[in-house]
Amino acid sequence: MSMLFQLRVMTAVLRQARLAAVISTLLAAAALLLASVSSPGLVAMTLALASLLAAGVQAYYAARVGFDAALLEAMQACHPDAAPGVIDDVLQKLGLRDASATSRGWQARWQGMRRLMRWQLLALGAQAVLLLAAHLCRWVPW
Repeated sequence: MSMLFQLRVMTAVLRQARLAAVISTLLAAAALLLASVSSPGLVAMTLALASLLAAGVQAYYAARVGFDAALLEAMQACHPDAAPGVIDDVLQKLGLRDASATSRGWQARWQGMRRLMRWQLLALGAQAVLLLAAHLCRWVPW
């Protein structure tokens, strides 16, 4: 399999994370609505705020995943057959990577990108569960 094809496939996988970011934004809006429109009670308010915190975590990972996707797109456009060390060199020159860090191969890079995406999806799941719990707590008399 050619390196260009691998770059395109991984970029496509990472771009799928945009849907999670959109869903997270909608859930955050619902949490804000829940917290501001009605008097949800202390437990529901705490859960809604925790849901917003999970949205912040999701946004952090979404930014990291988006950055990785943009890096892969740049590699496709400029150096589709370059070694992964090219990414490390550019990141070091921009001050985004420690110069003493060891260079990673493509497999380690793919693994790291998938791990970031998994964390993003876990944060989205936590956000959804917390928001659902906040909504359900509105109906429980405390």
